Amino acid sequence: MSASLSSNTAASFPGLAKRIWIFAMIRGVLAIIFGLIALFAPIATAIALAIVIGVFAIVTGVFDIIEAIRHRGSSSMVLRIVLGAVSIIFGILVLVWPGISLAILVIVVGVWAIITGVLQVMSSVRHRAVPDSGWVWGIIGGAVSILFGVVVLIWPTAGLVTVIWIIGIWAVVWGIILIVLGVKLRKAARMIEASAPPTA
Repeated sequence: MSASLSSNTAASFPGLAKRIWIFAMIRGVLAIIFGLIALFAPIATAIALAIVIGVFAIVTGVFDIIEAIRHRGSSSMVLRIVLGAVSIIFGILVLVWPGISLAILVIVVGVWAIITGVLQVMSSVRHRAVPDSGWVWGIIGGAVSILFGVVVLIWPTAGLVTVIWIIGIWAVVWGIILIVLGVKLRKAARMIEASAPPTA
């Protein structure tokens, strides 16, 4: 069954990559913008930070859902839907939680990062049978999210400035990885299409 799944994924990959590479790059740009805001904008309270994080999570989740719709026929479609739903629920939770403290915010952000990182890794692994699919970069991106989540969870007493810097650096790194993944997806789709025999 796994061989059949891999062959189906490989066969549908060119069309899939053409549909989703732009969304990976857009998400990467948004992540970098969010990271720069976290690093350089004057965020003075946990509530202000929660608003920025919540909006970013919701936007990211929406893009994940869009990607899932464009993953129709792919084995990773369900994982993408779950990934998007988790981010949207997290974003709404953070936004509607009045008076959220920094300690609680750090824990919630850490758990969200770990869950989404694991889902990202699982989704990327499903494309490992496709040469030059960029699945390694998807795994690296998921691993970065997991590492970030672990760091913030084991350092719950960090001050607001420290947390903001950690979040900002994570977002910028994650965004760069997503952009590289988008470039890889586009390149792989073009290479596979170019090598495919012409149809009569």
